[in-house]
Amino acid sequence: MDIQWHPEAVAAFCAVLIATFITAWKGHRDAGDDAERHIAHQRLNRWLVGLSAGATANSGFVVTGAVGLGYSYGLYWLLLPFGWFLGDLVFWRYFPHRINAYGAQANATTLADVIGYGLRVGRFHPLVIASSAIVVLCLGGYTMAQWVAGQKFLEGAFGVSGHWTLLVFAAVIVAYTSLGRFRGSVYADTLQAVTRMLGTLVALGTVSWWAMADTASFAQNIGTAGDGFLSILGGGTVVSAIGFVLGYAAASLGFGLGQPQVTTRYLAARSPQETRAAQWIYIGYVQCTWATMTVFGVLLRGVMPGLTDPEKGLTVFASSALPPLLVGFIVADIFGAIASTANSLLVSMAQATRDLLGTGPGHRVPFWALSLGLGLATMLASATLAGDASVFTLAISSVSLMAAGLAPAVAIKVLRWPHTALSLTVAVFAGVAAALAWKITGLSNAINESAIGIPLGLIANYALTRRIAASMSSAPQRHESEAKPVPDGR
Repeated sequence: MDIQWHPEAVAAFCAVLIATFITAWKGHRDAGDDAERHIAHQRLNRWLVGLSAGATANSGFVVTGAVGLGYSYGLYWLLLPFGWFLGDLVFWRYFPHRINAYGAQANATTLADVIGYGLRVGRFHPLVIASSAIVVLCLGGYTMAQWVAGQKFLEGAFGVSGHWTLLVFAAVIVAYTSLGRFRGSVYADTLQAVTRMLGTLVALGTVSWWAMADTASFAQNIGTAGDGFLSILGGGTVVSAIGFVLGYAAASLGFGLGQPQVTTRYLAARSPQETRAAQWIYIGYVQCTWATMTVFGVLLRGVMPGLTDPEKGLTVFASSALPPLLVGFIVADIFGAIASTANSLLVSMAQATRDLLGTGPGHRVPFWALSLGLGLATMLASATLAGDASVFTLAISSVSLMAAGLAPAVAIKVLRWPHTALSLTVAVFAGVAAALAWKITGLSNAINESAIGIPLGLIANYALTRRIAASMSSAPQRHESEAKPVPDGR
């Protein structure tokens, strides 16, 4: 019998899984129906904001994609979390506390609520439809990345494959998503963040010990990885490295502004001051786990060369190197890293789908039904469409396109820059179109597409509001229904 099925390993995994369900249930009980309807009533403290947002942001990419990139390409891919760090510094300097304050003023639960506030737009307005549709479609792609990560997790941890196993994996996540709803998701993510930090220490410590146990073999294996494997430039130039870093810094800024599964944590914080205080909890968690897993992948190349799928490296190594109890814990840790994001994504997609369907009498679809339907749809799409796609490709493409479309509009709203419903609608479409064109041409390999879409969205809003203001000042007799650009959206 494989070590993965050892009773101690199974017991450790089941213990963490049961704890996840308990925390999800407690979150639902603590919140109450009013807090679920009005997210500002959740009043989360800095630790819940920082750790749950960090766990949601990291996703299954950290335990699959980050390991695979370090294993395949070396230290160069540490530039990715470094670029993300720079973007996070800018984002946390200007936005989370403003998102919290603006959300409280707008009584917002979703990004569509934030974007549409004060513009007197109905749910069939192109701005509202586009914002909600981008959330559902891009988060759907991001959720597909989690299911692909889940498939790799199941194959690496338990040696099983097939769509039915992925169905079981998804069913567990959908079950506690439906049980806990938003606050249950926050509690479960926080638990999984703590598990992830412990798992990170165990994995890095163990692979380092293995590397030092046979330094000659380790050096030989690393030597076969290529000349640029241990170079931070990866065989490229300083200029190309700077472009890479700046592109992902922009993606990080866009991620913070345009990812509803994360921004809802800021909307739900107790106050702008409490939100701001979560900065280094969030950044510290994200960087420690992300950069460490990339380094783990680099060291794993010297310890276990020749892996056919490096994104399964953590589970393969754990089952080979650790005692059964720790194997079970690492398996639970990997499950939690994937589940924490999939869970939050399903909650955000359910909320955005409600925006599209309407929330009036006769339009209220039960939350559990939305979670189940969206979970099943994205899982089937993953099994049918994703094929052999990597977790990194699916995740970064979905994140970047959503950032390009929504980040400009959210930034304009919370910074209270002049805008109209028309200018924001144009900004959303301009950002997405520019990002898609950039990606289709293949230029995203040099600079991430969100670095193109975000500034073009901001420029489109600025140019259109200036033109509207100029035309209204020169023609005061124009119809009153043409909204004048306003600085605060009211």
